Amino acid sequence: MSINKLVKFCDSKYIERKQQCLDCPNRKQGECSSCNCSKCFQEMFFSSGRTFNCVSSTYSYVCRYIYQYSSELQYLLNIYRSLFVDENGNQKLDKINIISIGCGPCSEAFAFENFLKDINFTGDVSFCGYDLNKHWETIHSQVSSLLPFKMNFYYQDCFEHISNVDNYQYPNVLILNYVLSDIAKNGDIQKFIESITSKLVDKMPSKSIIIINDINHYNPRDAYEKFIRSMIQTNNIGYDSFSFIGYQYGKRYKYNNIFFSLGEKALLYLQKKYETKTNCSSAQLIVYKKSNKAIQ
Repeated sequence: MSINKLVKFCDSKYIERKQQCLDCPNRKQGECSSCNCSKCFQEMFFSSGRTFNCVSSTYSYVCRYIYQYSSELQYLLNIYRSLFVDENGNQKLDKINIISIGCGPCSEAFAFENFLKDINFTGDVSFCGYDLNKHWETIHSQVSSLLPFKMNFYYQDCFEHISNVDNYQYPNVLILNYVLSDIAKNGDIQKFIESITSKLVDKMPSKSIIIINDINHYNPRDAYEKFIRSMIQTNNIGYDSFSFIGYQYGKRYKYNNIFFSLGEKALLYLQKKYETKTNCSSAQLIVYKKSNKAIQ
C-alpha cells in the first residue's frame, strides 16, 4: 500500500534525526525532554508558543495522523460514490482535478487513491497541493513518487498563485482537510471564507465537489455554516454533514475504524513510538455545486 510506504519512509527519516533538530524552532521553549515531536503536538495545536515548523515534526505527524485523516475522507467518498459513477459503474467524470489547501501530508490524496481503485476509475487525476510550510517538501516529493496522479505542489498563498496564472484550470474537487481549525485559531476565518467562495468556488465548474474535514469542535463547525451561507449566495448547491464521535454534527457514522490494514507488529510499533491514531473522529461537510446562480 502506498500509504504504508510513506509511513515507513517517514519513520526511517525520523530515526535518522535521532534527537531534537539543531534548527528546531521550539528550542527557545526548552530542550525536548522526550526527543519525540509527537509529544509536542498538543502544545503546538493549542498555541503554547511551540510551533509546527521543522522537518522532524512533519515525519512524526505523518506516522501519527495519516491513517486517521485518510480514512475519514474515504468514509465520505464511499457514501458519495454516486457523484463519480452511476449505478452501473459508468464514470460520470472524464477527469478529476483536485486542489487541497493546506495539504500537509496529503492524506486526502491517499484516500482518493483507495477510493478510485474501488470504483475502477480510469480517467486522468491531478492533485495540486498548497502549503505555506516548505518543511513538507521532502514528503511531497515522496508522495509524488508513490501516487499514480499528476502531482504539483506550491509553497505560497493559493489565491495569489491562481490570480497570476493565465487560463487557470479551476478544480472540480476542492479539499480543506484540517485547515479551518488552524485558520480559526491563527487567521481571519471570515476573510478566508469570502476568498474561497469568490476566488475558487464561484469559478469551479458545475458538478464540482467541496469537501471540508476537521476536528469536531465548535470553531470549525461554526465556519462550516458560514461557508454554506457564503456559497449559497452565488451558487446552486446541495450539502450534507457527518461526524464520527463526540458532538453529533449532521449524520452519524456507524463505524470509526481506519481503512488501511497494518500488521499487529507494525501497529504496536507505531502506536508506542508515535501514538498513531487508528480511529476517526472528525466533523465533515460536503458541498455539491450544481451550477452558478444567474446574475439578477
